[in-house]
Order: sequence, then structure tokens, then C-alpha cells
Amino acid sequence: MSLRPYIEILKQSNLIIEVHDEVKFEYGVTEHLQTNKDKAVMFYNIEGSHFSLLGNCLSSREQLKLVLDEQENYYGFFQQALLNPKEPSMTETSLTFSNKKRVNFSRLPIPKFFPSDGGRYLSSGIVFAKFPGTDAPNMSIHRIMILDDQRGAMRIVPRDLHKIFLENKKNGLDTPIAVVNGYHPILALAASSPTPLNQSELAVANSLMGGKLSTVKTPRYNITVPSDIEFILEGKILADEEIKEGPFVDITGTYDDIRIQPIVQFEDMLYRDEPIFQTILPAYEEHFILMGFPREAEIHNKVSQVVPKVHGVYLTPSGCGWLNCVISVSIENDRDAKKVGLTAFEAHPSLKWCTVVDEDIDIRNSAAVEWARITRAGTNDIITLEKMRGSSLDPSRNRKDNTSIKVIVDATKKKDKTGYERVIPF
Repeated sequence: MSLRPYIEILKQSNLIIEVHDEVKFEYGVTEHLQTNKDKAVMFYNIEGSHFSLLGNCLSSREQLKLVLDEQENYYGFFQQALLNPKEPSMTETSLTFSNKKRVNFSRLPIPKFFPSDGGRYLSSGIVFAKFPGTDAPNMSIHRIMILDDQRGAMRIVPRDLHKIFLENKKNGLDTPIAVVNGYHPILALAASSPTPLNQSELAVANSLMGGKLSTVKTPRYNITVPSDIEFILEGKILADEEIKEGPFVDITGTYDDIRIQPIVQFEDMLYRDEPIFQTILPAYEEHFILMGFPREAEIHNKVSQVVPKVHGVYLTPSGCGWLNCVISVSIENDRDAKKVGLTAFEAHPSLKWCTVVDEDIDIRNSAAVEWARITRAGTNDIITLEKMRGSSLDPSRNRKDNTSIKVIVDATKKKDKTGYERVIPF
């Protein structure tokens, strides 16, 4: 499964816009993606580049349905892939090896999204690296601020790639990587998933693809990557060279902290004939879905173990697809809502607010959710937990120890009271 058949499906579903006029890489790409936020946008003429660019590749729940092959039970399907990974097959070569050049970022359609950004940002690259002493690959998405034609500053969050980098750095070694671009969205979902340590994200992706994923070794560093992709950029995260990274608008729509981050030195660029580059617009729906949907699935799985039925989980756009969750459940008693909230915080530690509602509330209708909060939450139905582990993306956190509040709102109908039924439809 690759990007190009998915684009054809988007065309058949009227979920893609084509832009043939020249578009400036500074803010022009942003404007088009903001204007068409529920559809993919294919740019054929980006200023300074002869490569096409695709954005908003997974920017709506309609697109998510297509990606997951119209699965009725999103979360169960996704959880089964996490629980039953399938190692992909290996092939000897790839169409991505059709062309090879030295990396030159000035020729790639990499946007500058917002005026105060630290520079142009490669926001959609899936980074592949080997665990030290093994051939096992790790895949994850990390933003890269372009410094010059071959170098970038990579924001590495403290997860597996960070461990790999630190282990190599301790031994005085750079970390070889392959950054892929132009891929089926399932790869991005798998790369964003909270997989257990030492579990292969590629195996999760292959399970989601029904066993249709194949892999190949990169020519320079022998790193395992998907075989059917548009671009591969090979390079190294330098052990001893760092620079300030940022500013960058992160998922909250606010500027993330400027940090000292490692420099990546790129060497080879391999790509298909007439390749398609990708970008992800920060702080918009595609960003929310890629970060949030795997957490929705994890919350759904965990909460299903403590209440009779979970009807839906939604990390809301107003909560940046990350900090605010609405969960629709069937409960047995008035204590269950608190149990649901605590379980959701356990499943997604960055979660800040959790509202629990009944099945009659449409969790994607913000007016319905707000109505339930106002009419069904009384004196003892709002629980505030203080000095809890918070998200590093939350601007209101305590920056000394990264703690914050967590709030549970029990907006369910109470068993011992009447008058909760809504007569007028939303």
C-alpha cells in the first residue's frame, strides 16, 4: 500500500483539491491548507521546487475512514493491530531507488508555515533508526528545522529515538537515520502509536495494512524502511553538534519552547520518478488526528475494561486533539464516571480535561457536550486533581516540574434524579 493509490481514492471521494498556480513556500502553502482544512491539497507548482507537494493528507474523519478501509470499529481494529503485529516481508530493491542525488533542501518544497517560525520546517518526515547493536528499526515522526542545504535541527522528544541517540552518543557515535517522505497515512499512524518498548511500529503498520507492507534496506546505512515510498533522505544525527531549534507552532497553536537540539547532517536523497513530497500543517486537524487518534484507541481499550460499554472517545479540536477528551459510556452507578476519567488519564497521561457523557450525547457536537456539562454536572460531579503530571505542550503547566491540574466532569444522567432527558434535538 502506497501514497499514490490513496490519492486516487481521495479523488474518487472528492476529498482532494489540486492547485496548479505557483504557490510561495513562505505562508502560501499554509494559506491553502487552512482554506481547505477538510480536504487534501496537491500543489503542482511550489516556488523554487520542481517536486509536487501534498498536504492535509489525513485531515478529516472521512479520510480516516478511507485509510482504515471503512472499518466500523476504528478503535478495535487499531488495537488489534497493536496487539497482533505482523512482521513485513523484505524485498531487494524499490522504485524509490530510481533516482539518487545529494540532499539539497533548497530544492525541496519544504514550507515556512508562520512568520515567527525559526525557519522552513520538514514536519512530515518519518525517522527510521536502528536500536544500537541490533538490526531492529524504530520509526517515529520528528520535526526538522532546515539550517542549510544539507543540515537541520531535529526536535527529539524523550522516547525511543532519544534513547537510541543517547546510547550512541555515550559511545561517541553519530546516529544513522533514514527519513522517509511521501507515504501511505497508515505509516504515520503507526509511527505515532504508543507501542510497547521493542515492538516494531513497522509490524503494526503491516497488520493495519493486512500484511501488504514490504520493506527494503537503505543503500548507505542499511536501515529497514518501507519499500513503496516517494523519498528517502539518509544522514546522521550528530553526536556532538547542537543548536537552538524553534520557534515552532506546536499542536496547541502556540509557540513551543526554544530548545538546544542535535543537528542532523544529510547526505543522500533517493526518490521515485515524478515523486510527491508531503507536509503536515502544525496545529490543524491532520496534526490532531496523527497525535490523537492512537491515544483515543488506547483510551477506548482501557476504559472498556472498567465500564459495561464505551460508545465513543473524542480528543476534541478545541482541546488541540490532545488535552481535552469526551467519552460516551454506559455506566452502572454514579461512581463509574470518576473511574472512567481516572482510567483515561492513565491511558493518556498528557490528557488534562475529561468529560464523561451518556450515549445520547454526540461527542463530536460541542454544543451537545457543553449542554450535558451544564445540565447534568452538579455539586459533586466536577473533580479537580492538582499537581498531576502534565503535558509539555500545555502552556499553562508548571514549568518547574511539568505538573498541571486534571479535571473530570461527570456529565452523565444520575440514577437517583429525574429531569435529564432532552426533548428538543440539537
